[in-house]
Amino acid sequence: MRLSYGSARFLGLIKTGPLLKMKTIYLMFGEKCVFDCAYCAQARTSKASERMLSRVIWPKFQQGKVISAIERSSEVKRICLQVVSSKTAKDESFDFIENVRNLNIPISASVRVLSVKDCISWFERGVERLGIATDVVNERLYKLYRGGDFQSHVSLLKKVAERFPHRITTHAIVGMGESERQMTEFIQNMHDIGVKVGLFAFTPIKGTKLEKHPKPSINTYRRVQLARFLIENDWANVSNFKFSESGEILDYGFELEKIPNEAFMTSGCPNCTRPYYNENPGKEPYNFFSKVERANFVIGNRKV
Repeated sequence: MRLSYGSARFLGLIKTGPLLKMKTIYLMFGEKCVFDCAYCAQARTSKASERMLSRVIWPKFQQGKVISAIERSSEVKRICLQVVSSKTAKDESFDFIENVRNLNIPISASVRVLSVKDCISWFERGVERLGIATDVVNERLYKLYRGGDFQSHVSLLKKVAERFPHRITTHAIVGMGESERQMTEFIQNMHDIGVKVGLFAFTPIKGTKLEKHPKPSINTYRRVQLARFLIENDWANVSNFKFSESGEILDYGFELEKIPNEAFMTSGCPNCTRPYYNENPGKEPYNFFSKVERANFVIGNRKV
């Protein structure tokens, strides 16, 4: 099994590097996915290091050492499993879950599931929330970059959300070629069926098919980030947004002076931190994972 570098440092399993305050510990099971997402370091044909997921390094550890370190910590609020679709990953994940259930720490698992039956198996094992990634919200680009049928995927999300209300998260990546309107309409659709959205910024990874694809601008990401916050908290509805002809958000129908700083923090399951998943340290982060001052961005022709 692997831990994200930040998680390993937080748990004291690595002694070098910055010690970041984290509420969620991130683990990865499996390597070299059977699927071939164009943006993923673990994709079947990816030439990126097997130690990578997004821009994060995931060193290997023995399960017993990890569990002991979690037991010693009083600050871990959630355990999140990143499950690569490889031959043994599911069984290894189930074994780990069984060995930590007595800790009474909520467990999330991010898994590529293909049916409601698949989802049931994870919940029966003790997972509190299931992450079913969408990543690409443009229907044409979903097929091109991720593979499969977008509408079938959304249909599965709806079925699972009905079966397990308020226990489903999906991931959406800003900057894959979708418009801001497409992204925010997707977020609204997910909110309407009770699915939380964890928002990511596209990160080009060397060795993947999209290694030369550009990152989204901070302004684009901030506008979508704010839209997600407003929609999820029922402060606004996408039907009241105003968009440019190209799909850029021009107005939310909401007084922006009332926006709290938490709107720009990492989104997803409760207590998600995910530090430096999208950005290099030292630069303005796309997702703030701790206390944040007001994040400035441009909407329409004005700075807020």
